[in-house]
Amino acid sequence: MSYAIDANILLYAVNCDSPHHSASRTFVETCAASAERWLLPWPTVHAFLRIATHPAILPHPLSPAEAISEIEALIKLPQVELVAEDDHFWSQYRNEISDLHLRGNLLSDGLLVAMLKTHGITHFFSHDRDFLRFKGMKVVDPLA
Repeated sequence: MSYAIDANILLYAVNCDSPHHSASRTFVETCAASAERWLLPWPTVHAFLRIATHPAILPHPLSPAEAISEIEALIKLPQVELVAEDDHFWSQYRNEISDLHLRGNLLSDGLLVAMLKTHGITHFFSHDRDFLRFKGMKVVDPLA
């Protein structure tokens, strides 16, 4: 089974102030030690970098160099694959938007789901219940 991990899990793993820090860190370390393939979509990378370095969001934000280092550690893992939009992305994204009548902030979730589906990923680890609305995705909260 291939899967993807949401930015929120990665953020909790580096945010020592989060009540989810320990469980998220353990989860990410377990994934990193596994040989199982997982995808790291560019929107997840962007969300992680944006939030991890934001002083209005985190009480102790990472420096840009620290945030980049965290992402590079994941990218260097042999089982992690960076993914972006492909030729089938727009069709999948349009369907997600139309089928669920997505708007506003949910468009970002639809973008991520469409990207995962076009790469054959149907298992997604997230602490965000909004992803449960997407058909064809098995969303698991590793913190539950």
